[in-house]
Amino acid sequence: MSFLRNFSRVVNSTVRPFRPAVNKDRGFTLVEIIVILVVLSILAAIAIPAALRIFQVTAEDTTREEMDNIKKAMVGDPQKLQTSFRNDFGFLGDIGCLPTTAFPTPPALDRLSTQGTYPGWTFNSTQQAGAGWKGPYITGTPGEEFTKDQLGNNYVYTPAGGACPLTATLASNGPDGLPSTADDITANIVANETSATVRGTVKNASGVGLQGVPVEIYYTQNGTPQTAIATTDVNGNYSSSPILIPFGARAVKPSPTLVLVPNSVTVTGGPNDEVNFQVTNYSGSSVTVSSVNVTCPAGVTDYDGVIFGGAAVDPGGEESCGANITVSGANTTFSANTTPPASLRVVVDSPDTQLPDLTLRGGFTRTIALLDFENGAPPVDMRNRTLTVTFNLTVGGPVVITFTTPP
Repeated sequence: MSFLRNFSRVVNSTVRPFRPAVNKDRGFTLVEIIVILVVLSILAAIAIPAALRIFQVTAEDTTREEMDNIKKAMVGDPQKLQTSFRNDFGFLGDIGCLPTTAFPTPPALDRLSTQGTYPGWTFNSTQQAGAGWKGPYITGTPGEEFTKDQLGNNYVYTPAGGACPLTATLASNGPDGLPSTADDITANIVANETSATVRGTVKNASGVGLQGVPVEIYYTQNGTPQTAIATTDVNGNYSSSPILIPFGARAVKPSPTLVLVPNSVTVTGGPNDEVNFQVTNYSGSSVTVSSVNVTCPAGVTDYDGVIFGGAAVDPGGEESCGANITVSGANTTFSANTTPPASLRVVVDSPDTQLPDLTLRGGFTRTIALLDFENGAPPVDMRNRTLTVTFNLTVGGPVVITFTTPP
């Protein structure tokens, strides 16, 4: 019996009682599911507006970048230089104007990519100036739609200035798609980015400014070559004002015929009643004077004659101030200049552009004398008097020279 009791204790100590296994792969309870859905809703409420805002900011930034690209297509990139000079003026540089009508109705900003009715680019080697469409001007992916912003709305393009606008506004209506609201994105093209008053000086070989020299300024307007004429003042300076010259590669050329020689005016004669001065023909063609008209100062009515190069060229006798006096003879012809002025290619790139000096060389010079100024019969002292002498030419002209005699 003691053996059986001992055996039973051993068995009871080594063999554990049987317990059924528990299944640990159970599902979510309804409460847990509701909690999860609430958390997801909260995260979505936070994340979706943030994602939309990120998209909106990205679209706005990309729109600004695209608008800047369109603006550069119109007026060029001032940062693009060649030999220290700006060489990119876009559509404006070739056409001389901004696109004209409301975008995207043709012809407007689509002319940045297609020529339309604009004349093609041509270059005048004599004038050293070009004009016409030489696009495409818009950059980016071929076939890329540049008429709409990155929010899917049409750009609003508003030019100002009539048939040849030189200012404009490019606008995106922004995220709300409505015009004239706070979220609009605008790029302005202002006058000091597109047009200039150009200035310069015409000098002789000694560096002295020359008065009364016509200067031709070559530019383009709506793709067609244009010429503005400016005339130098007493110091040899000229200005295109009031004409504004569009930015771009342009050209200037002095177009002189008879030009007053600086410091050549003298007063001679016993009672200081004779006026002498010199004129030079700087043009590449010979010039013949057919008549002379002298506008006299107050108190002077007539003079006794005209001498070209030491020879009398008028019929003689008293000549009335303000009347055309026919002149003739070999000395009325001024030979052609063997080194006539040529066009100079220039860059117009600031609202007030100072151009390089233009120098006239060579030329054919004669001395001209106006004799015995009178007021009826008494001679008149011609010192410190202002005279205007008009030379009527057989071809071209007339040439008008105004000067004040020395005291």
